[in-house]
Amino acid sequence: MPPVGINLKAHDTPQLSCPLCSASHVPLQGSLTNGVYACTCESCGHFFKFKAVQNVRTSAAFSVNGKKYTVGNEYPPSTTLNTFLRRNGFLKGTKGMCYEGGCGVCLVTVTLYAPILMQQMHYTVNSCLLELFACDGMEITTIEGLGDPRHGLHPIQEQMVKHDGEQCGYCTSSMVMNMYGLLKTNPKPTVSDVEDQFDATVCRCTGYRPILDAMKSFCVDAPPHLKRAVVDIEDLDAKLCKKTGNACTGHCHGDAATNSDSCENQMSRPVHIVGSTAQWLKPTSLEELLSLLKTHGQDNYRLVFGNTGFGVYPKYSAANYDILIDTRHVMTMYGIDFDPVIVLGGNLSLHNLWELFDKTKTDPSIPYARAFSEHIKYIASSGIRNMACWAGNLMLKHLEPSFPSDIFLLLESVGTKLIILDGNGNRSEVTMTDFLKLDMKGKVIVAMALPTYDTKDIYIRTYKRGLRLQQCVAYVNAAFNFQLDPKLNYKVKSKPTILLGGISASKIHFTATENYLTGKALGDPQVLKGALKILEEEIKPEPGFFNPYYRKSLALSLFYKYVLDVCKVRASAAYVSGGTGLTRTPIVGTQDYGTKPEEYPLTQPMPKTIAPYLTSGVSQYVDDVVGPPGLLFAVPVLSTIGSGNLDTIDASQALEMPGVVAFLKASDIPSGGVNNWRPIGLFNGGVEELLSSGPINYAGQPIGIIVADNKETANAAAAKVKVTYKNVKKPIVTIEDAIKQKSFHPNPPQPWAIGDAKKAIAGAPHQITGQIKCGEQYHFHMETQSCLCAPTDDGGMEVLASTQWLDGVLEVVAQVLGLQQSQVTVENKRLGGGFGGKITQNFLVSGLCALASGCLGLPVKMHLDIHTNMKMCALRMAYLLGYQIGFDDNGKLLGINADVYSDIGFSTIESTGAIFSWLDNAYFCPNWLVTTHPLKTNKALATACRAPGSTPAIFFMESMIEHVARYLNKDEVAVRQANLYVNGQKTITLRTLQYCNLKDVVQKHMTDVNYKQRQADIAQFNKNNRWKKRGLALMPNMFGISWSGGTYTTQLMVYHGDGSVAIAHGGIDMGQGINTKVMQVCAFELKIPMDKIRVKKSSTVNNANSTTSGGSITSELACQGVIEACAILQKRMAPVKAAMHDPSWEELVKKCFESEIDMTVSYMTAPKNLNFQYMTFSAASIEAEIDVLTGQYQFRQMDMLYDCGESMNPELDMGQAEGGFIMGMGYHLTEEVVYDTNTGEIINAGTWNYKPPMPKDLPMKFNFKFQRNRPNPLGVLRSKAVAEPALTMASGALLAVKHAIEAARADAGHKEYFALDAPATPEKVQLLCMSSTDDFTYGK
Repeated sequence: MPPVGINLKAHDTPQLSCPLCSASHVPLQGSLTNGVYACTCESCGHFFKFKAVQNVRTSAAFSVNGKKYTVGNEYPPSTTLNTFLRRNGFLKGTKGMCYEGGCGVCLVTVTLYAPILMQQMHYTVNSCLLELFACDGMEITTIEGLGDPRHGLHPIQEQMVKHDGEQCGYCTSSMVMNMYGLLKTNPKPTVSDVEDQFDATVCRCTGYRPILDAMKSFCVDAPPHLKRAVVDIEDLDAKLCKKTGNACTGHCHGDAATNSDSCENQMSRPVHIVGSTAQWLKPTSLEELLSLLKTHGQDNYRLVFGNTGFGVYPKYSAANYDILIDTRHVMTMYGIDFDPVIVLGGNLSLHNLWELFDKTKTDPSIPYARAFSEHIKYIASSGIRNMACWAGNLMLKHLEPSFPSDIFLLLESVGTKLIILDGNGNRSEVTMTDFLKLDMKGKVIVAMALPTYDTKDIYIRTYKRGLRLQQCVAYVNAAFNFQLDPKLNYKVKSKPTILLGGISASKIHFTATENYLTGKALGDPQVLKGALKILEEEIKPEPGFFNPYYRKSLALSLFYKYVLDVCKVRASAAYVSGGTGLTRTPIVGTQDYGTKPEEYPLTQPMPKTIAPYLTSGVSQYVDDVVGPPGLLFAVPVLSTIGSGNLDTIDASQALEMPGVVAFLKASDIPSGGVNNWRPIGLFNGGVEELLSSGPINYAGQPIGIIVADNKETANAAAAKVKVTYKNVKKPIVTIEDAIKQKSFHPNPPQPWAIGDAKKAIAGAPHQITGQIKCGEQYHFHMETQSCLCAPTDDGGMEVLASTQWLDGVLEVVAQVLGLQQSQVTVENKRLGGGFGGKITQNFLVSGLCALASGCLGLPVKMHLDIHTNMKMCALRMAYLLGYQIGFDDNGKLLGINADVYSDIGFSTIESTGAIFSWLDNAYFCPNWLVTTHPLKTNKALATACRAPGSTPAIFFMESMIEHVARYLNKDEVAVRQANLYVNGQKTITLRTLQYCNLKDVVQKHMTDVNYKQRQADIAQFNKNNRWKKRGLALMPNMFGISWSGGTYTTQLMVYHGDGSVAIAHGGIDMGQGINTKVMQVCAFELKIPMDKIRVKKSSTVNNANSTTSGGSITSELACQGVIEACAILQKRMAPVKAAMHDPSWEELVKKCFESEIDMTVSYMTAPKNLNFQYMTFSAASIEAEIDVLTGQYQFRQMDMLYDCGESMNPELDMGQAEGGFIMGMGYHLTEEVVYDTNTGEIINAGTWNYKPPMPKDLPMKFNFKFQRNRPNPLGVLRSKAVAEPALTMASGALLAVKHAIEAARADAGHKEYFALDAPATPEKVQLLCMSSTDDFTYGK
């Protein structure tokens, strides 16, 4: 048992508590000196030891939005600031999702010591990693402390509203706080500063452009269309008084200063908090720290600074230690000394290091400063760089040798020495490599000593290449330090340093190559060749998450890149650019659309009406709702194998944990209930067990539920449930293995045949065969699956669910609990993103939550973290397409025979994987044969994901067109144009096309973007550059919008007192702006102001039997429902109005009420068209640039000409189109789900290795244009859908990369056709370029 602490000065009469029964005791000796004492509890007889410490506080104090808080051992030492803010229910604008620092929805600002300025400054940090007791002395600001609609918005919030920088709004608070932190430290940022800063928070909805525009409006170099008045530093302070919570009046400054001084005196005192499981110690001097290390050096202790290592390795959670020592207040460890050598204290953050190296990057005595500053900028994210200290980063490397620490690499590259002290004050200086071998128990890194140079012949370069540019672990990182003499053909004057990370945990120096190069002329081609040969033999990658072959190839390429850079005068002109990376410029773009002012508010561009509430954190999501008294928290226990049966389940250790209430399994489903989370009425009796009764079909399948009094305890308890299995088999988790093992589902869909494809192909002048593949995609909705269930006092259940389909949740809850559906009420006000992931998958979460609530008779909440969400819930379906195509000399399609292999999962309950409806995209082919082969794999059943089916189908069709063009050696655009649909032709679904203008759209787009000239420019660029290549791709798009099954119930209610209108529609608000459009349409139809109208939350009471929100159709059909409801209302009102003389709306409503006219209208949309209601006709072009040596790519420009019909709100539709396209880029490029082939578990379930796009993944020129004067006669108010069609056009990004690869392969002598599967990660790109070390020369 840990010793009990006693504070001798915190109370008038010092007391201590028995650790067993909590009885208070007063020491018999009165005032005790420092030391360890023993006593026996007078209450329970327990013998225990305690430690007496002078002048120590037993609590931590800080302020949140100006309000002071004091916390002590009522919180476990492992509690984070995020948990504190959210558990108390008063500051829910700060969100949580990944709890590892990767999603960034938890950002707040805190005051941290800025050692360069020697004062406290506000910095943005990740509250999910910052431990609560580490906040001692901090001033914390959350989104609630900036402003709100009632008191006035903060300037940042105002700009977010103006630029429509929020869609679902779940990440918006963090985006605002990130900018607030930047402006507090840098009041005059540049647009580049903003793009660098915005690497902390993922946004799945917007595509980032409007967020960045909002933030760039504060920049000194903002483009004219974004420029706003420069913000005074005083205006950055909160709109709300930090003391009262009301509007700030500016009268508190004097008091605040006094309180601050007092607080500073308190903060200078040490802290010792004794919790039930661990102790928290905060020394305030180096002497105190060393004393603690001497005392606890052999205990289970951990030094704490930023706690960011926990985000990488959860086993280093504070909850796993008995002693936690906070070093943040040891001020001597912030030391900065540049004379005579550079000595930097161990408490300097990564941001502090960046500042120092950035300020000294022109100092010739520090030739590594520029390289270091640029490299550090891409370590982790801004929030983590602000929190983490460099010494902590090195300790993580010490604990986990395989951790590819960039800091270790940088420091080792210049021979840095570490200054280490032990508990006795013994000082040692060690090299970086010796540090890794050193026993660090009872020791601390207090500083590092960096060299300076008095020569100008030092050439230092560092590199980091990962899956994406921002917030990404490296595939390989590298550093090279050579002393060269350019006059002697770059002779290596001393032993060089060659460091490669990500290759081996035990080897970072490549000494054989270092020794070989010593004294040789690096500019000699033969020396380069010899070095590459030795290095190739020396690099032996260990197995790891990333492909060992690629890591070796990348490491060799980085060395070659370094050589080209420093010896550029020896390289031919075409080779020189290989020495540098890809150069990004700040993102710029245009949004071009038309409106009809005469119809306003219809067609009027405007932000969402709820935008001010989203940007200020006022809007709530399911997990933000405090819930009724007695609320419990549930966490599912998941299987860890993919195929087998349950043997035993032992929850005894979990149930012994304080706060754990229950463990539930399949046998606990109540009598009358059904162990099935698939709604029987919606899935034709299909069964998927809520909790496994024995069979295990996939890793991640729920087998039990832990219920506890808080979420953190429930999570910890779930990990303690022990499960064993029997009949375990190796799971099938790949399409290739399923095909090889003939693992097919029975009763596949009938082949889809038009004409005679096989005969047409056989008789065609040309035939080709091939295959193409695309993987899965995690929805990455920032609000993970959530549900809150509460039993009613009449035997029913009230459910608040983060679902896209209320009706489905209703049926599941009823059937699991054995209730009538009328006993269950399901509601939802908004989602933090959906993207199809909450259509069926929330049925499972709500079913589990309802079971826990029903069994215990208490309210229960379930909110999954990203790891559980990815493992338990389904993903986008993966596909493989095998094809045969017949075509003529012009590339005109004559017949296509396609075999579609769909990775459905273990059952066909949800889908068969048929995608033929979209397989033609924009091209006519007279003969088709499409055969679907549903594969049975050990995975969760694949589910809908934004543009399901259509996305892979269109990608496949575009890839087939590319194959035809390459076979004929024709321009791919010419082949596309030869096959474009025209009016009157029949599509693959036998629809006769109307209003088809594809040829005109493509031609106009090509003219708009100067396509032919850009093609020529790219060809010239590729001719001039061996190691950088560009590609340009154009793709037309025809997308069918189906209204089939779009039943949405709309209630429209008019209130007689003031004529205001309330609408409750069957759609779900998930950021698409549905409520704003509904209000615009209602105002247009009734001819009343929009501020008269409000939209109420959707529920199964007002909107019973409504279908799912999805397919990009819900907004328009909800608007159609409002149109019809308004028409019914107006018809009822007409006789009353006719008897009045030009009444106002309010007068008419009042008279109708007096005349007993029913002003509550209900209408349900019920479209009858089983085929597509209409088609969209669009085009896009994307220009890519790749680094052939590394596989890294970027997008120079994207232009889209989109067919939006006559948009009801072009500002919202533009955001949907942009966001859809960027999500599509992630699918086609970086988002890869990786499975353990032995267990079936997803091994990158989280933010560490699953990477959706970040801001610097956007095209640098990002231009969207809506076609003008193209009203849709088949749509609602002449509009067309957005989002899903735009997403599918991101195939063009992959094709542009492919064209660049083709140019690289041609230089390497490979001109044969190849397929580029999705996602096209940098790893695939580099390997497909087919470069070898034989090509690594100085050129001709």
